[in-house]
Order: sequence, then C-alpha cells, then structure tokens
Amino acid sequence: MSTQPIEHTVQGYTYQRPKRSQSDVHFPLNAEQSKNCQAEIPESGAGVRAYIRDLLSGVVSGSDDRLSFTEVVDHHSSLQSDWNREVEADLGELGVDTSTPFRLLYDPAGAALVVGDHPDKEMINAYFTANPGRVRELGETLQFGSLASTAQSKLTPADMDQPLHTEAMAWWYTANMDAHTLFSGGGVVFGAGGTAYRALDIRV
Repeated sequence: MSTQPIEHTVQGYTYQRPKRSQSDVHFPLNAEQSKNCQAEIPESGAGVRAYIRDLLSGVVSGSDDRLSFTEVVDHHSSLQSDWNREVEADLGELGVDTSTPFRLLYDPAGAALVVGDHPDKEMINAYFTANPGRVRELGETLQFGSLASTAQSKLTPADMDQPLHTEAMAWWYTANMDAHTLFSGGGVVFGAGGTAYRALDIRV
C-alpha cells in the first residue's frame, strides 16, 4: 500500500493523508489472512478493468448494461449514506457516543480501526472486528468514491450524463485513473451527521 500523501477535495475543502506512522499499520489480521486478501488485488490492466467492470455491474439497473457517470456518483452517495446510517445505529445500540467524530484507518486487507482518541475506541474496534461485512462495505464505498471523484474531476456535466456500456466505462476508468487508489487504505473521518470522508487531518 502506498504511504505517500494523497489529497482529496470534498465540498471545496482539501484533505491530505500524511504518511502512516508505525502505529497506523497494525491490524488484527494474521499474516496469512493479509496475504490472501492482498493476493486478490489485480495487477494487470486487464485485471483492473475486469475488477472495475464487476464493481459497475452492481450499479446497472436496466437490461442493456449501460449507465452514466452520474449514476456512479449517485450510487456512491447512496452507499455512503446507508453505511453511515446503519453503522451509526449499530454503534448507538452498543452505547457508543456517536456524537463524537472518530477517525478510522481502513486497510484493504480487511480491517478498520479507530486511530486517535475516542471515549469508545475499543468498543468501535471490537464492532468492526466482529462485523467484517461492514468493513467490506466500507471498502466498496471508498472504491466507488474513487470512481466518482475521478469522473467529476475529469468530465463535463454533459459527459457525466451520457450512458455507456459498463465495458466502455471500465476502459475509460482504466485509462484515466490510478488504479492503486481503488486498493489503497487510508483514513476515514466519521462523525455525527454521518458523512464519511476518505481523508485525514482536515486542512481548510
């Protein structure tokens, strides 16, 4: 995984992910689990394209296998909203103080941990350890966030609304984005009001 700073622009603010410290990279996966998860990451352009096509297939609603970039953005928003609402409800039922924002460090090998201080840090970590499905959902949400932000930064509004076959869209993404952003870890700021940003250390 990359340890270089990555900037993301969300709602007019720039966020920067600094290099990871040693404490950021200890996750509750044993070496074999991590190796198996990392082995699933495609390395070739064709593999990345197939992976993106499979991601996009979950968005297609019609029978003609076509969708627009706007639909990808909307799908990301829906995934994010649903995940935030459901996780906040789950944590609230466990007695977690959901009014206090916390920073998650997501590892694509299959883990999410709270980094920094939060009064219920251990309970939140235990929740994600016990609910790997929520971690997978978070990873998928972040991947769609990468697809959405790539399209929004490179396409005109007219292009965003033009329907394409998923294969053609997968080709476009393969040619116009750094595929490593789909498989990189990083931070997610999760707070009351339920917006998860793939970012760390807000710098306004």
